[in-house]
Amino acid sequence: MREATDADDGQILLLTLGFVVVGLLLVTVVASAAGVHLERKRLVALADVMALDAADAVADEDYFAPGAGQGDPDTEPATVSSASVQAAVAAYLQANPEASARWSQFGWSAEATDGGVTAHVEVAAVVRPALVSWVLSPWSDGITITAESDARTG
Repeated sequence: MREATDADDGQILLLTLGFVVVGLLLVTVVASAAGVHLERKRLVALADVMALDAADAVADEDYFAPGAGQGDPDTEPATVSSASVQAAVAAYLQANPEASARWSQFGWSAEATDGGVTAHVEVAAVVRPALVSWVLSPWSDGITITAESDARTG
C-alpha cells in the first residue's frame, strides 16, 4: 500500500530546478551590469585624459606672452579655443588609436567653455553585455554609455 506522502515525490526536484534557473539568470544580469559599469569607468578615464590634454592646448602667443605666469592665474588665466580643444582631442585619438579601439561605436565632442578657461569633452560608446540571456536580450545590440569631463587651463 502506498503512503499519502508519495504523491509529492518529484516536487522538490522541480523547485530546485526553478531556483537554479533563476540563480543563473541573476548571475548573467549581475555579470553584465558589472561589465557595463567597468566600461563606463574606462570611458570616464578616457574623457578625463582627453580633457586634460585639451586644456594644455594653450596657444603659444598666450603661453609665451610677456608677463605670462607672473600674474594671478585666477584673474588672468590662459585660454583655449574650441578649435584648439577639438584639435587636441583629435590629435590624442590619432596618436593613441588603442584608446578608443575597444568600442565598435565611439564618438566624441569637445569645446572650450567659461570663456576659454575650461576644456569640455564628451565621449559616447556602445557597450555590449558580457553574457546575454533572454532577460538581457533587449540590450543585445548594445547599451550607449556617455561620459564627460572638464579641465581648466593654467
